[in-house]
Amino acid sequence: MNKFVSDQEVTDRGVYNEVVSLLAHMDDQDKGKIALRIAFIAETKLAIVLTVLLEKLQKDEQNRIDIYYVLEKLLQQDTQGLERRLLKKIITLASNHMTETQEARNEVKVAASNTLVTLARCYFSDVMLELVYHLELPEEFIFMTLGNLSSAYALKCIPFVGMILKVMISMLALVKDRRMRQAFCG
Repeated sequence: MNKFVSDQEVTDRGVYNEVVSLLAHMDDQDKGKIALRIAFIAETKLAIVLTVLLEKLQKDEQNRIDIYYVLEKLLQQDTQGLERRLLKKIITLASNHMTETQEARNEVKVAASNTLVTLARCYFSDVMLELVYHLELPEEFIFMTLGNLSSAYALKCIPFVGMILKVMISMLALVKDRRMRQAFCG
């Protein structure tokens, strides 16, 4: 049985391969230019580009910071039409990277946090609900991200303030070290 490949599938595979190739050369070239090129591609092929970035974030531990940098640049453009499954995957992956119990590098946690703050521009409630879900874990970067969200989107935070304060008050006894207290107060 012959299976015909549509022009769309060929185009999508080409886009996929181009993004993979660009990511592979992040060390060789200016990552700002590569991020801009990938963001340009995403203007017409957002789902494919995000799929590549999410795959790389899951598999490529050494280059996560650079991949988050590209993802953050991409999310700065209009992403209102983002598929729900991709939105949920970005939020879940970033929040998991921020709360990893193993000694993940702080730079990865900061990059994941920054990505969530950028994503909140268009999908504030989704990001906030994920963070509130993780609030019961005394994790420094969850608190820092909440602080950054409240600074960037103060008015959007108002409906969540009561819920957040209720959880935070119940956690106060768990906040023992200096860095956690700073993040908690932020």
